[in-house]
Amino acid sequence: MLSNQTSVTTFFDSMENCPYDARAMANPLTDRALPAQLAASGQVIETKGKLSEFPRLRMLVEADLARVTRAKIPQKWRDAPIDIRLAFGWADVRRQIPALEGQISARIDAVCQRCLEPFEISLNAQLKLMLLIPGGDATAFEEYEIWETAEDTVRPLDIVDEVLIMAMPLSAAHDDSAMCGPLAKKLLTEEPGKVRPFADLKSQMRDPN
Repeated sequence: MLSNQTSVTTFFDSMENCPYDARAMANPLTDRALPAQLAASGQVIETKGKLSEFPRLRMLVEADLARVTRAKIPQKWRDAPIDIRLAFGWADVRRQIPALEGQISARIDAVCQRCLEPFEISLNAQLKLMLLIPGGDATAFEEYEIWETAEDTVRPLDIVDEVLIMAMPLSAAHDDSAMCGPLAKKLLTEEPGKVRPFADLKSQMRDPN
């Protein structure tokens, strides 16, 4: 559990026909900050986004859907909803190790690896991360995963983007082969272990090198 967290929840597009304060219109997902600053403020971000706002995830899904004919691609795949709740705080009582906890869920379009037909999948991720900047040092707590940042500052959107990619299945498929399209029987006879383009692309995007 985060230490000394202050609830500072941020919502977007709260009510129609209500005036906004200019500062409230800023998207905290895209603001860069030091992990220690986010932890000290107890920043909580609770919002709904769209797949189109997360560039790496969008590129992955777009490459996957490109394998089907244009007529079969869901028209609003970029508008897939993403529910986000992030809470920054401290992992330790001495307030030295910034941490991030939260939940992310999404429903996105993918291509079934058996029948090559588009279908919808659910992504759900629980976050419990210690944020470690370059050159930083932290004692690992069993309940936290160490998240090494590429820079001294972090952008919450980038973390969400990467977490969603990690939550993507390497080989997306209908839960039951009976739900597959007409190509399913033919594809099921392919040699086991054959690498799928989507799985290969996802592996490349996960590889930091």
